[in-house]
Amino acid sequence: MGDSSGTEEGKEMTYSGGTVSASAVLANYPPLSRFATAPPLYFREEKVMKNIKCVDGKWIVDYSEKIPGAFVDRTDAKGRIRRVAKLRRVRVAFATKTEAQNHLAVVVGRKAGKALGIEVPAATKPVDVLLADFAETVISQQTEVRPKTLSDQRNSLKALMRSPLFKDKTLSQVTTEAIALYHAERGTNHKSSANSELCLLKLVLRKAVEWGKLDRNPADTVKPYRSELTRLRILTDEEAELLLNAATPQLVPVLRLLLTTAMRPHEVFNLYWANDGWENEKKLTTAILSLEKKRIFIPGDLAKNGKDRWVSLSADLVRMFRGLSRIEGAAKVFPYKNCPYGFGAAVRAAGLKNVTLYTLKHTACSTMIADGTDIVTVSEIVGHADIKMTARYCHSCDKSKLDAVERISRHYFKDAPVVDRPAEPSEARQEARQTAN
Repeated sequence: MGDSSGTEEGKEMTYSGGTVSASAVLANYPPLSRFATAPPLYFREEKVMKNIKCVDGKWIVDYSEKIPGAFVDRTDAKGRIRRVAKLRRVRVAFATKTEAQNHLAVVVGRKAGKALGIEVPAATKPVDVLLADFAETVISQQTEVRPKTLSDQRNSLKALMRSPLFKDKTLSQVTTEAIALYHAERGTNHKSSANSELCLLKLVLRKAVEWGKLDRNPADTVKPYRSELTRLRILTDEEAELLLNAATPQLVPVLRLLLTTAMRPHEVFNLYWANDGWENEKKLTTAILSLEKKRIFIPGDLAKNGKDRWVSLSADLVRMFRGLSRIEGAAKVFPYKNCPYGFGAAVRAAGLKNVTLYTLKHTACSTMIADGTDIVTVSEIVGHADIKMTARYCHSCDKSKLDAVERISRHYFKDAPVVDRPAEPSEARQEARQTAN
């Protein structure tokens, strides 16, 4: 709970302890104990509760107090000018109604003592919480986030604590100026990291406001850097063939699966054979390959967007999986935890540059769209949370633009001869890839 300290900054003095009632405040101080059983006007319940309101889930204590040494001239009903004390408005937010009532009880008790000429001592201010400790509490209490997200948040917290702007600082010592300065310095060379760390600060300080640790979020006005989408590396049909020919026989099925389903690498390396009763399991954290259904199930805990999805398998993929030599007792489809060492060797042997496993996913998305698959279907196959991410793979080419104009021209130039034949899908795909690269 808090009470105004009467300083020019208008900061709030925080009170610790349990429930405090109006009569308890009076009873704690002998000069005021006689009012505990017969509270004066200050402590009438209906008058006190007018100063407490619930706004957007927060309990607001709203009252006024005199500014020491400040006066203002007022004209009364009879036209006489009277000098009265100048007041200022104080509003304090609390998470619960009890905290707001306790706070107001202490405020009214101090006003009552002052009216009787008795100075009621202010309560002590509790120890402020360290930013690092509070941030770790916020991170650990999140339940509906992926493990990788928690790991990224802890890495961001470590980076923040390496800066003297935040190291060993309490919540109340974190200022908007410090956050803006850190964000500008960090963003000079690492804009993506700066945005991630700013996002964590916003989350932690927002929770501090919600839990009554702060009155406002100092990170609210600091804006993140605009994300710059990098140019996607798309393989041509010839480059994909060179890569498959250079790969080892054990690696080829992995590459073919990435090139045809646009699955993410971590989904492929967490792919397990379907066992009896897997559909009845309440929570799955691995992808399941069902040759009976000719589909792959990717649970929300593994998917990037947090939603379950199915990936259909073509007849060629089903034959490929049936032909794999399954090790007895092994549940995983591929014996890799992450990107195998042989992939880098295959890329070098094929003479390719700037190729990663995600390049194969990008190639699959681009190929689907270039072959005429609508963007909504591609977005559902890949598992994008926003269709704008899928739109990155829509690359137009000069030939496609010319064909579009030619087709619509036929509606208005019916007697005109056809200038060029429509581009074949393979030709349009190759030109689109060259445009993307």
